[in-house]
Amino acid sequence: MNRFVNSLRRRLTGKDAEGGYTLVELIASLTLLSVVLGVIYSSITFGMNTYNKVRVENSLRDEGDLIMSSIITELYRVGPNRISQSDASLSQSITLTLPEISSEDPIETGEDPLREVISIKPNTSNKSALFIGNREVVIDSEIVPKSTPTDNESSSITLKCVNGQTGCSSGMIEINLKLRQEYGDRNFDLKLESRFGF
Repeated sequence: MNRFVNSLRRRLTGKDAEGGYTLVELIASLTLLSVVLGVIYSSITFGMNTYNKVRVENSLRDEGDLIMSSIITELYRVGPNRISQSDASLSQSITLTLPEISSEDPIETGEDPLREVISIKPNTSNKSALFIGNREVVIDSEIVPKSTPTDNESSSITLKCVNGQTGCSSGMIEINLKLRQEYGDRNFDLKLESRFGF
């Protein structure tokens, strides 16, 4: 070992000492550097992709919760006497029949005061959205609408009444939401299902 250290010392401090590295040393260090940089780059890329995926999924969940709570709040606020399915084929809307309003209550909306529709339909930017009456529940995601009566993977609002009636004063509302948000060149979908009785 001593001999090796002495020969290395002579080599580095002697007259013949060249101050540089050999080609093999340069290739070895560049190879090691490229491996380390590759690991660092892939870790950062994986971390950013995971962060963006979780951010989009959380946004979809938040918007799904907003839509569900808007529907439930409207049902409790209005307290309808009767609920009916507006479009039985695609199950995209329900109509709430409101209790009678006394003649002293001013109605300034110009709408039929005894009915309010909760529906999934295209908004002004031609994306499907939830409407309560004429008010849109504004979200960043798109609600994927039902395209055919047999399409069970898309959004729907279905009324289930006793004896298969189209309208009732007590029953079950089934809401299936499929929300879509685009990030980069990928679509992220979230499917929510909720059932509640009235």
